[in-house]
Amino acid sequence: MKRYKFVCTLDFGDVLVQTLVWIILVVCTFGLALPFFAYFFIRLIINKTEMHEISGGGVGTEPYIRSEPGA
Repeated sequence: MKRYKFVCTLDFGDVLVQTLVWIILVVCTFGLALPFFAYFFIRLIINKTEMHEISGGGVGTEPYIRSEPGA
C-alpha cells in the first residue's frame, strides 16, 4: 500500500499579501467583505497544499507506524 503525506508550500509573503488586500477590502466595504475573507483564506491554504508519495525503505519515511517493543 502506498503512503502519502501532505506538504504545505505556503509562504509568509502569500499570507501577508492576502491579509493586507482583505483588510483593505473590509475597510472599503464597511465590513461586508469579512465573511468572504475566511473562505478565500482557506482556499489559499488548500491550493498551496500538495500530496507527496512517501518512498519506503529509509529511516523516518513511515512516521505513523509504531514498532512494538521486542518485535
